[in-house]
Amino acid sequence: MNKDVNPEEKLCRARTQLLLSQPFFGTLCLRLKLVATPSFPTMATDGRRLAYNPAFVAQLTPAELEGVIAHEVMHVALAHHCRRGDRDPQLWNEAADYAVNPILLDNGITLPGDMLIDAAFRGLSAEEIYARLLNQQQEGSQTEQPQSSGGTSTGSNGAAQPNRPQSSGSQTPSSRSGTSQQTTPAPQNLPQPTQPSPEPLTGGPEERTDQPIPARPGGFGEVMDATNEDGTPASPAEMSRQRHEWATHAEQAMCSAKACGRMPGGIERQLKEARESQCDWRAILREFIAATDPSDYRWTPPNRRFVSSGLYLPSVMCSGVGAIVIAVDTSGSIGHKELEQFAGEITAISEEAKPERLYVVYCDAAVQSTEEFGPAEPINLSPKGGGGTDFRPPFQWAEDEGIQPKCFIYLTDLCCSSFPEPPEYPVLWVTDSRTTAPFGETLRICAD
Repeated sequence: MNKDVNPEEKLCRARTQLLLSQPFFGTLCLRLKLVATPSFPTMATDGRRLAYNPAFVAQLTPAELEGVIAHEVMHVALAHHCRRGDRDPQLWNEAADYAVNPILLDNGITLPGDMLIDAAFRGLSAEEIYARLLNQQQEGSQTEQPQSSGGTSTGSNGAAQPNRPQSSGSQTPSSRSGTSQQTTPAPQNLPQPTQPSPEPLTGGPEERTDQPIPARPGGFGEVMDATNEDGTPASPAEMSRQRHEWATHAEQAMCSAKACGRMPGGIERQLKEARESQCDWRAILREFIAATDPSDYRWTPPNRRFVSSGLYLPSVMCSGVGAIVIAVDTSGSIGHKELEQFAGEITAISEEAKPERLYVVYCDAAVQSTEEFGPAEPINLSPKGGGGTDFRPPFQWAEDEGIQPKCFIYLTDLCCSSFPEPPEYPVLWVTDSRTTAPFGETLRICAD
């Protein structure tokens, strides 16, 4: 490779080669405007621009450069720039990297040696990986709390760093590849996509005066939040438009690649899931419990909303929900944040539905403990246990206690095949996995 080739020309050659060898990625990368950004350590995209550090581009081999471009293309094809929500930007980038890197490697694309890769995350969405990384981070923070203060720890360079999950920065050799090649300094703060002006992707190199931003280990291709044409943060409506637009572009690129006989593998399912809108698990949970609430109409008293208009209409009579049983899988399958959000939602729903009693059963391979709450009591889930998993004991416990619940809700990752016989009452399985229970309804929950 001629070392006198400037970075922009090198990028153009890489895009052309990608178009010939991997038409899906090559077609999509042409939709991103190249923007030289010396202050940014590697590359980044916001769905409109492909920002690059000329020095970073110069040090990559042609194959690695094609891989980094394809990496950025996958981020926008899967709408990662529109899906972060309120999640931590740095952890979201790590989760998104873990989601796309296996797909690229499976398609014979070369990536830099310090890539983030973990077999445990294969086939999972960025949201699912984020939830697991966050859970690891919280567990690590609790373990290290006596040795640190203010939520920080000391990195190898002596600088204070946020507590990070094992998957980034301090990984074992089995979860990362090529870690000996890392030469960039440890990260301090990833540029915040939520800032009013996402500076890393705006302005030309001659306009840049801000300080260089440190790279994060494995972060050779970042994804920023979607922006408007002028670089300001995109509104929810604009994000929705961009998400639909990129879904269309990806589908067209897939058709072109298929016509060339070079369709990439392992992408269609991910693209389909990116197109599907996230269901509101809270609404589904409310509907499930509300469906067990018996109600009827009565004339006495009449509906007071219409009496002033001279209309006497029947009012709705609700007798309240009976007992509700919530089983919590304590084998470490559900993260702390999911538990907190679920408990908060159940508390709000119970205030409306007014169940007679609400029972919480903590179970791994056997029932470890139980709690009982009244209609107006706030619910706090405190898992106890940590062994294997068996779904039968909580159902058996309810039967032994003579409890005939109006509904039964089970929080679990569904990583077990020991299911009981389907009971007569409705059952809702709340999970963060893609598995579907053999009976009842299955609801996927994802932490905000």
